[in-house]
Amino acid sequence: MVSSLSKKLSTGHAINDIADKPWLLFFFGVVIAPLLEEILFRLPLRYTPTNLTLPTFLWIFTILSLLVGTKVIPAALLLPLLCIAVLGCLFLRIWLKEKVPATPIHKLYEKWIGLLFYSCAIIFGLVHITNFQLSSGQAFLFTPLLVSPQILIGVLLGFVRLKYGFWWCVFIHTFHNGLFIGQMLLYQTALGAMSASQKAERFINSPKLVRAIFGMFWLALLSVCLVVVVRMVLEWRAEGHHPVND
Repeated sequence: MVSSLSKKLSTGHAINDIADKPWLLFFFGVVIAPLLEEILFRLPLRYTPTNLTLPTFLWIFTILSLLVGTKVIPAALLLPLLCIAVLGCLFLRIWLKEKVPATPIHKLYEKWIGLLFYSCAIIFGLVHITNFQLSSGQAFLFTPLLVSPQILIGVLLGFVRLKYGFWWCVFIHTFHNGLFIGQMLLYQTALGAMSASQKAERFINSPKLVRAIFGMFWLALLSVCLVVVVRMVLEWRAEGHHPVND
């Protein structure tokens, strides 16, 4: 459904930008992106001073990079602003570690964990709208549908992060991206003499048989996500009826 909708609403996909360098695509998509995205969206779900300050710095860096890239601020200001951000985040970490008791913050986390959890999952999904080169401004109205797979994955990864720890959600995110991009690279290799961008376009707009195979894969993944979400809700409700003492 998302694939059909995206073909009607977008003129391309961000994956085409580095399709001519497939191993660079694999490195950024399978190694760099999962680690950075998990730090940004899942690391803060458990409080420590580092878990709060490291994502804060990465968010500042990301926003400043976007502002420089869109020429809202001059590039010459990027380095001084980043130095200020580094010093500010270091000061924040020291202040949280040395001056702020952890217990009140943990209680705030317990109170607002639901809002934090689902907000991170939704924002994680919405950010991925930048993957699409939308054909018109009205196409943005379909953003919730276009990024619905990423929102579901965000819920799954958030649950894994809370249940099993940060590095497990990094591993699952890496495995998820690697499964998709790895199959794409194999598909590109099988196509032979086509240019990489043509291969990527052929892959994204693949024949019915290939679409059916990937449809079955995503249906299975969706089923897993739904089962995990149901179990997560049941476990959290059970914990709410039987609170555990600190």
